[in-house]
Amino acid sequence: MSEHTAVHLRLAGVTRLQLAGRGPKTGFVFDPHRLALPCWALALEECGRAPALLVTFDRHFDLAVPTEPARVPDRREGALALDAHARLQLDVRNIDHIVAAMEAGLVGDVLAFARSSPEGALQAASYRDRRGGTHRIERAPSPEAWLDGGGRLPGGEAPVLLDLDLDCFTSQSDADPRAVIPWPQALVRDHLLPEGSAAFWEALLPRTVALTLAREPYHCGGLLSAGRLLEQVAPVLFGELLGADLA
Repeated sequence: MSEHTAVHLRLAGVTRLQLAGRGPKTGFVFDPHRLALPCWALALEECGRAPALLVTFDRHFDLAVPTEPARVPDRREGALALDAHARLQLDVRNIDHIVAAMEAGLVGDVLAFARSSPEGALQAASYRDRRGGTHRIERAPSPEAWLDGGGRLPGGEAPVLLDLDLDCFTSQSDADPRAVIPWPQALVRDHLLPEGSAAFWEALLPRTVALTLAREPYHCGGLLSAGRLLEQVAPVLFGELLGADLA
């Protein structure tokens, strides 16, 4: 058993995927989005490169600053230290793991696709971490809107982390704000693969070292509803976008 495999097996509630397609070769699936933090750490340990460009799809901009950013472990302390911090110290609303990843030295710049901002989320175009490093933050409601606005994927050699929250593919009900409406597969496809996005994905996927997918069933209408939604999303995400067979 390799050292990294042994570490992964200690990440409770995290399922690891081996992907054979045109994108990342490894993926991590879990429920609370803050568990992306140790998964990003493990993926970057394995590839030996950090910090990464984070490209994240969500319903909410999870860009709140942790309560005590100076207490976020450095990435050199390892995935298990970051796993413990994510579970015990980060916000249970799952809104501060991205800035925590900046503080840990895991994430450099961020390209975030989402449609609403939780209370306390950063609104600035950059964030300065405790070491004095500056992280650029780009936001857009969708890849289509970002591309229409002239967005360009940052170049360079930085690895890419591709991150998705399943609730990205839901909308809040107008009739009942406590309820969510899952998107049909056609709308999922339009969001992830809009017309004109081929060049964006062709530039992004060869640099992508890992996929993280948060299921967050409590934001997707419940356990069964989240499962049905994942069945709609998976063929588009894994099949059409990544060219990977999960059968």
